Amino acid sequence: MQDCLSQELNRLLSTEDITTLLQPIVNIDKKCVFGFEALSRGPSDSPLHTAPMLFETAERCGQTLELETLCLRTAARHWSGHGTPLKLFVNISPAKLIPPEFNPTQLQGLLLANGLKASDIVIELSERYPTADPSELLKTLVWLKAEGFLIAIDDLGSGYSGLKLWSELKPDFVKIDRHFIRDIQDDLIKREFLRSVVDLADRLGCKLIAEGVETEAEFRVISELGIALVQGFLFGRPKPIATAYLDSLNNHATPESKPPRREKEIAGLLCRYIKPVTSESTLRDAWERLQSEPDVFALPVVDNGRPLGLIHKWRIMETFSTPYGRSLYERLPVSNRHSADALVVDYEVPLNEVSERLINDDAHYLKQHFIVVKNGKYAGLGATRSLLKHITEQKIENARYSNPLTFLPGNVPIQQALVARTEEVHAFSLIYFDINMFKPLNDVLGYRVGDQVIVLLAELLKEVFHTSDDFVGHIGGDDFVVISSSSSANYNAGTVQSLFAERSRRFYSDSVLKSEFIESEDRNGRPCRFPLVSLSAGTVEVGPYEKVTADQISELASFAKTRAKASPKFRFVVFSRARSGERSKGSQDSDGFYPVTADIPQKTLDL
Repeated sequence: MQDCLSQELNRLLSTEDITTLLQPIVNIDKKCVFGFEALSRGPSDSPLHTAPMLFETAERCGQTLELETLCLRTAARHWSGHGTPLKLFVNISPAKLIPPEFNPTQLQGLLLANGLKASDIVIELSERYPTADPSELLKTLVWLKAEGFLIAIDDLGSGYSGLKLWSELKPDFVKIDRHFIRDIQDDLIKREFLRSVVDLADRLGCKLIAEGVETEAEFRVISELGIALVQGFLFGRPKPIATAYLDSLNNHATPESKPPRREKEIAGLLCRYIKPVTSESTLRDAWERLQSEPDVFALPVVDNGRPLGLIHKWRIMETFSTPYGRSLYERLPVSNRHSADALVVDYEVPLNEVSERLINDDAHYLKQHFIVVKNGKYAGLGATRSLLKHITEQKIENARYSNPLTFLPGNVPIQQALVARTEEVHAFSLIYFDINMFKPLNDVLGYRVGDQVIVLLAELLKEVFHTSDDFVGHIGGDDFVVISSSSSANYNAGTVQSLFAERSRRFYSDSVLKSEFIESEDRNGRPCRFPLVSLSAGTVEVGPYEKVTADQISELASFAKTRAKASPKFRFVVFSRARSGERSKGSQDSDGFYPVTADIPQKTLDL
């Protein structure tokens, strides 16, 4: 058995068949994601799939350092280009940080190759492993901090020298071992221990992270003790895509009340009910109303519930300011002075569409108000100023989490958009795109061309998925997602595949285009021929009223993409519950979702 595990480990190391999963670390005070810890796993069908088995085998075979190097390289590639201000936590053993094993040049090269900064990375130093040379380790950690890296002591209380290292190094973070969190609500000694740790952290200017929080009871105690950073299954399991249970976080932060639902970005969001006037109402009636409500500057004019227009305060003032104006006109009906060109929008119309209609209006001035209706009947009044302010704030918020290369929304807004869709009753699709043969292109043509290829894909996605209901996001690197309610979502995905295959050819030389391959080295340094870049896509179709979480959809989309990527012709795979009767022969159920189509060949699409 040991020989089999050793052989499997050597295979994984030679093929670099290691997967990086991301588990969120959340800030319970700010109710947001603070960062993600990178966790390494073997293939799902491997006896070394789990982390304990993988690393225990590596330690037994004397290959821990080699495995750690591979895990770091894989995590950096996975995180590369995420475009978020969040921190990536990576685990490194003390032995890896002691010369000659520690190589600053290689570390800096790894950051440069993946477009990362030292300040993006938190190095977790586990207390579980003994340190052969504490003084050399301390020198390395001091150098890392000087370079901008953040340092965390992991598993406090589980091992060798945590408190001593804490006092000497002054780390940025200290992670409390799961042992002290488990059932803490029933253990007075654990609570008192954590209370003293919290006090020490406050004195030393260090942030604590509670690991392994899995129950509401544990969370309540952690919150009461004043520990702001939390990691555990309660807020997110390790996933290929950076996701977190933010709604769950809100819920547990205030257990007595349910978290507020994320409001949809529709006209109704800014709708304020202002009591309307009828077309028979006089200008005097309207003026008295406006005088009694100083924060109201226009009144809706309706007839049997249907809006006719607006009577503006400035219009009445203008009329009354003429000689004998009030005595002449105050008994006139408001229909004599109301604006019949007011913008009328439905309650469910997206805010960005309302904004476009206001800006594109033929009028020589920007309308200050718009009327909101439900089923054609007056529902309320919206202020253009509030609309523009809201949209500006949203753009600023999205920019904080956008990818710096494509300026598309990154992981945080992607997750928010996906959660919002799951709260609705309408059908939608999540499509996960990934570029095939991207690494060989990067290696041969350089990162500048690689960036251009990524930008090309971003532009194609925006070109094809262009409706107000479509959401296009950039996970990072060459990974993109689209959320679409269109019944043509899969056809549109196929269109993107074909257009990408066609337009990406311009990046290659004539000789490469003639041969249809490029020459580079594989991961083992052997010369190899690689096809030109193409595009894989995995789709998850969610039917109306389906009960499914954002995390389930994300995980399944990643799986569908992986299956598509493994296809020889790089087709795309669709998972669906609604169409489970169409599933492929021999396919297996995945949370009730089945693969229902084996892809659309790129070159057979009718464009």
